[in-house]
Amino acid sequence: MLEDNNKKVVYEMKLKIIRIAIIVFIIIVAISSYLLIKEFFQSKKNNDINIKLSTDVIIEDEDTENVKIDWKQLEDINNNIIGWIKIKNTNINYPILQDDDSLKYLKRSFNMEYNKNGSIFTLNSKPFQEDVTIIYGHNMRNGSMFSNLSKYMNKKFFYEHSTFEIYTKNHNYKATIFSCYSIGISEEERNIKLLNFPEEIEYYKKQSKYYVDIGEIEKIVKLSTCSYINSHTRPTDQRYYIVAKLEEI
Repeated sequence: MLEDNNKKVVYEMKLKIIRIAIIVFIIIVAISSYLLIKEFFQSKKNNDINIKLSTDVIIEDEDTENVKIDWKQLEDINNNIIGWIKIKNTNINYPILQDDDSLKYLKRSFNMEYNKNGSIFTLNSKPFQEDVTIIYGHNMRNGSMFSNLSKYMNKKFFYEHSTFEIYTKNHNYKATIFSCYSIGISEEERNIKLLNFPEEIEYYKKQSKYYVDIGEIEKIVKLSTCSYINSHTRPTDQRYYIVAKLEEI
């Protein structure tokens, strides 16, 4: 009789554990589903507002390919919008925000609303006037923001998308890419810390996955996004860098 009671207790304990495990599993699935749905709609919202913004403020002449931007409208939306970057035949067609050490645009859209996708931004105090301007953007798994920069590791893509445009209120620029590579951000900072501008240019040329001779370089723009190219490093430490000669047009 005692043995039967012990078996019954053990059975009831197992049953209770199974029930708890099922409940925990359901909760985990529900939370995961909620987060995925939330991320999907947040990404969709960010994509929609960026498309609407580009439609509202950019006028492109199909014959001449000349671009006109309504800077007044952009300034009314956010006076931190200081430029626009466009890489043809990619989804990179975004406003450039001027950020500060607070890095508010890591998780905010151009309209200052919270969004995991963030914005395309620079920390330079005088962007495009300094020798080196760095522009940052997230490498989103949904394909938005700077995710297309990873494709530059492919030789065909590199040569087919070797130039892009940057527009500002006072000047427009053509950027000609001469270097692309992936490296840990800490290592990159150590490598360039003590270099002067000509030495830095040579460093980028040596680091590049592909060789491109584009002559004398007076200014550059450097695009930066997270890289997942090396599985042994944390994604937050690894970066793709796309470096281009910057010329006023």
